[in-house]
Amino acid sequence: MVGRLLWPLLLIAAIVIAVVVAAAGQETRRELEYLDEMRTQATELSRSGSSLADIMSRIRDIGREEFTTGIELITTDLEVGLAFVATEPPTESLIPVWSLYRQTLQAWDEGVTELGASILRAADDPEDAAVVNVVADALADIRAGDALFRDLKSEFARSEVPDPVSPLVDVQLRPADGGLASLAASYIAAARASTNSLGLRPGLAVSQVLAQPSWQISVTGEPVVPATETLGFSAVITNEGNITSEADTVTMTLSGGAEPVMAQMEVPALTPGAQTTVVFDPLPVTPDIPYEVVMQLVPNNLDVDPDDNVLSVTFIVNSP
Repeated sequence: MVGRLLWPLLLIAAIVIAVVVAAAGQETRRELEYLDEMRTQATELSRSGSSLADIMSRIRDIGREEFTTGIELITTDLEVGLAFVATEPPTESLIPVWSLYRQTLQAWDEGVTELGASILRAADDPEDAAVVNVVADALADIRAGDALFRDLKSEFARSEVPDPVSPLVDVQLRPADGGLASLAASYIAAARASTNSLGLRPGLAVSQVLAQPSWQISVTGEPVVPATETLGFSAVITNEGNITSEADTVTMTLSGGAEPVMAQMEVPALTPGAQTTVVFDPLPVTPDIPYEVVMQLVPNNLDVDPDDNVLSVTFIVNSP
């Protein structure tokens, strides 16, 4: 009789154990899937760290489009992670891992976003001195994210975290080591270098000086104008920057006669790569006297390369 009663109880206990084991197995699988996704994201973020280091090492020569595209790709990887941690993990045992990963991503995202924006801000406004602190703060946020990720790796090694799971790769988003202030200053100086096209600013240049009648190059290599009583001059102005320029002024100075002669003409707004020819009224000239004509821009805009704002030609007018 006892045996008959015991058998159903044992059967029920076995069923309960099987259900518990199955539930536990399902819970472990969910944990492993969660951790595996985190590991996959970390692998992508390690590549983002290498990309950021490469971009920042080439600030002196980089173009704006390449810079912004690179920063956007990194922030996109971070957004994937932030979407992943927007909801809590499948089990309470993974909450410490989840919390650390969330804090890591938030620090990195704030740092990278601010770094990209502040580098462009520095390039667009060379007079902005306050941006040094902004860049330093952005670098500090990125380093804080790196430190949090190291804590996350330690959390992965805890016994409460289920095995087997591949270990997290090392991830470091800080682009370089060194003092924050000095590093920020060096990045800003590089961002403002004339060797890059990072800043949004026009780059008006005096590309050519023309004369009418046209000068010819003598055997000695000097420009010589055919015999004439008056000589007209023109300046070819090119926008070598990356945004449309505002209207500017070009000044012509002709020296060599009794007194230097000066004149000014307006340069219209130019789109990037566009050029215009500014024509001045003819001036009287005397044969066999060395002349110099200087065309110089008086820019109202910030300029990529101020050195190309002036161009001069020394010439002689032939005798009749």
